[in-house]
Amino acid sequence: MTDLPSKKTLDQKHWSPGQLIYDYDTPSFHAFLIVKGSVDIYSRKGLKLNTLYEKEIFGESSLLLNKKRSVAAKAGENGASALLIPKAHITSLQEEAPLLAAILRKVQLRLEDSNNQSVELAKQVEVILNLVKTQKETNKAVEQKLEQMKINIQGSFRSD
Repeated sequence: MTDLPSKKTLDQKHWSPGQLIYDYDTPSFHAFLIVKGSVDIYSRKGLKLNTLYEKEIFGESSLLLNKKRSVAAKAGENGASALLIPKAHITSLQEEAPLLAAILRKVQLRLEDSNNQSVELAKQVEVILNLVKTQKETNKAVEQKLEQMKINIQGSFRSD
């Protein structure tokens, strides 16, 4: 069995509030275990997908799926500190427990699908909001035009 890294052997890194930890479409070399603060996860389009806190891990999906990053991670409002878990340790764990690796892979694929669905729903909400704004402006213009017509025609009728 491979020795897991201890907190003493893992590098720790700190990020200031709002600082980019990693961006989407970048290679993945580490997962991160938050030891202080929080981390916000964003979609490619800037939709905030989640906020993670102490003792939570992030950045593992791309390692488990052997893909580039599918989201961006930024330090939360008070910054963040995290232990860096090297890709080699994740790979060792997968090799030692192939059943667990398969389960984790499936969960990560579902998470990726969920993130994609969230982004798609956000796009649809944006389209609907734009339609509502456009309709509201159109209704206001029609109302103004009708009011003007009403004023223009008020004196046009006979009042016998």
